[in-house]
Amino acid sequence: MMDPLFRFKPWDHVVLGKRLRECREAVMGLLIVAPTDGETNRIARHTVAAVDRLRSEIDCHLQMTRPMRRDPRRLSRHIYGGQAHISGCLASEADRELDDFAGWELEE
Repeated sequence: MMDPLFRFKPWDHVVLGKRLRECREAVMGLLIVAPTDGETNRIARHTVAAVDRLRSEIDCHLQMTRPMRRDPRRLSRHIYGGQAHISGCLASEADRELDDFAGWELEE
């Protein structure tokens, strides 16, 4: 049986990476205000750790399954990790033939 993650397209990875980053950011906001000795803080810490492990696991999968030649701008390293944000942009069909992430760019 084929690993379901092999069905993930670059678009899916970018969208999931963005959502996981937003999830982490939201839980970190809760962690900052929750009392350090409370159950909410404990759960939030575990949640952040779990989200980070998930991001790392899926990032490894992405790096192993996307040929570097299909990512000439090396955007894949920013999808699950780091602080850079990725946004959609216009791309021609010719661009998409050369770059799996042609419809995306790093935000400044």
